[in-house]
Amino acid sequence: MKRLVRRFQHSEDGVIAVVLAIVLIPVIFLVGAGIDYARTIEVKAEIQSATDATALAVIRESPSLTSDTDFKNRAQAFFTASFPAKTGVTVTSFTPTRVGVQVTIAATATVDTSFSRIMHPDPLVVSGSSQATAGGKAVEVALVLDNTGSMNDSGKLAALKQASKDFLAYLDKTVVSRSDAKVALVPFARQVNLGTAVTTAGWLSYTKVNAVSKTTWKGCIDDRDQSYDVQLPVPEPSGASAYPADTCDTTSNGAPTLTSIRPLTTDYASLNTAIDSMTAGGNTNVTIGVAWGMEALTPYGPLATAVDLSNDRVTKIMVVLTDGDNTENRWQNVCTGTWYDYFTNCLSASSFNARTLSACTAAKNAGITIYTVRVIDGNADMLKSCASKDGFFYNVITANDLKPAFQSIGSSIAQFRLTQ
Repeated sequence: MKRLVRRFQHSEDGVIAVVLAIVLIPVIFLVGAGIDYARTIEVKAEIQSATDATALAVIRESPSLTSDTDFKNRAQAFFTASFPAKTGVTVTSFTPTRVGVQVTIAATATVDTSFSRIMHPDPLVVSGSSQATAGGKAVEVALVLDNTGSMNDSGKLAALKQASKDFLAYLDKTVVSRSDAKVALVPFARQVNLGTAVTTAGWLSYTKVNAVSKTTWKGCIDDRDQSYDVQLPVPEPSGASAYPADTCDTTSNGAPTLTSIRPLTTDYASLNTAIDSMTAGGNTNVTIGVAWGMEALTPYGPLATAVDLSNDRVTKIMVVLTDGDNTENRWQNVCTGTWYDYFTNCLSASSFNARTLSACTAAKNAGITIYTVRVIDGNADMLKSCASKDGFFYNVITANDLKPAFQSIGSSIAQFRLTQ
């Protein structure tokens, strides 16, 4: 026996094994604690999202919930649907209150731990609290959607149509009145289409580019003269600030295939019809899309249906979606590095992107919040810089991911209507 003890004392392999075992204990604990912590953070985000959704949903129905019991039962139903039961998570309290036109939703839950239980035997506690007021901030939203030819690929256009309609349905649920959520639709390619109801408008220019007239124009508009092309619209545009009428890049029997812009409206049925009518064709000019997103959200220019930018009761929001890089504007194409460039007055992609970012900056400086969505392809850096913050940029990898992206944007927009 003494001999075995001496052999163990002099065995380096045995000592190393013991040391490793001792060292691994805290490492394993830390890894496990990190997993517990990450799960707790996830549950906290989920319970906050559920209280937000419940507050927004119940405030919409509050006028018809005449008794306190009806109000509490309805709030509980909304919360349960938004925060379904899951293993290891227990809701310990749910408190809906209503005072006048204000609703407060508070909830608390416990999260069971695994490795952390060694040091912290009790479950971790998370909570969420949201407050909404009937008649709170309204929103004006411009959906600026890429309708270029590449949207025909990989089921992107079909997925975009469904996601956009689902977005409208979700937005409709977050307001007491439709007047609190106006939406504009801005399909774009190299151009935009205004339709032909405005052929006699004084802000149109028929001399800037191709020889179109009031009788031959089909509704397509090019970029305005620089630097108006990246600026907010101005009152009574004319001359250099006018809007160039042009022949349409993509036509069918002489009519443009690009769906016409729909100014801000509460007629979601007509918006859904317009979304369904979108077709894909032409090259990419994100700058003109952003420019007309600004047109839709400001009280000047051709659309002129928005409230003033200084109105602090209305939040202005632009959602810009594209699946490609800038390739062409009114003046030039992007240089491709091929022999063809020697015969054209092409520009670098960075120059095109700089114009887009100038338009994004003008919108953000005016108080417009921008969300951007990249669908499979496109310049991620530019779109991330265009967005109002990093969390408002969505990088969609497949067409099927458009739906959750738009759901997330809708949920984020709903936050603008929350009091807290």
